[in-house]
Amino acid sequence: MKNKQLSDTYKMLYNYVIADILFQICDKNDDYCVKYYVGEDKLPSALWKKIQEYEAKASANMSGTRLDRHKLASCICGAIIEIKPLVGFNGAQIPKNANEILALYIGLNVIKAFMMYDILNDVPVEKKNEIHKYLRNNFDMRLPSLDNNICDSQEYRQNIVNALYWSHFKCDISQKECYCYDIWAYSKIFYHLEVYNKDYFEKCYQEYIKTEPIN
Repeated sequence: MKNKQLSDTYKMLYNYVIADILFQICDKNDDYCVKYYVGEDKLPSALWKKIQEYEAKASANMSGTRLDRHKLASCICGAIIEIKPLVGFNGAQIPKNANEILALYIGLNVIKAFMMYDILNDVPVEKKNEIHKYLRNNFDMRLPSLDNNICDSQEYRQNIVNALYWSHFKCDISQKECYCYDIWAYSKIFYHLEVYNKDYFEKCYQEYIKTEPIN
């Protein structure tokens, strides 16, 4: 473990992205609950340790030492899949790919958080909270629609969730679950999804400016 102290960036992402999405899921569905402990660690610490493992793997193949937002989102996505924070409440059955769906949307919302951060850097201090709240409530990351597929009959979202689910399997030799998650591939996917969403994001921001001009 390269750093036992939770970073400020991770604390922000955990509180405003990860924990928020977990709360929304459990609040809307009584069959879901969240692990309190993973091994001997509470969930936030366990997830942080796993993210750092993924970051170390990514950094080993980089010329620099700082991960960009897309690699960070990818590492968080992979860590969520491996930690599996969502479980059934009192033994309730939940979809087998529930944590993969969770991982995808947490990754997307990590990208959203950074996109908002970029915008907020350029606005007056007194407007930051108001604009942040507006964008948080009115902009959602979109995925390509089925109409954009060339020959695939399955939604983009389902394809990604399936790929995430198939990235781990039970090894016949060790009889343990093996993870073949590709940090670099999903980093590139998150990059392309940010590019795909830039126009939607800018449109949402401009709609705010029309009603609340920024001087």
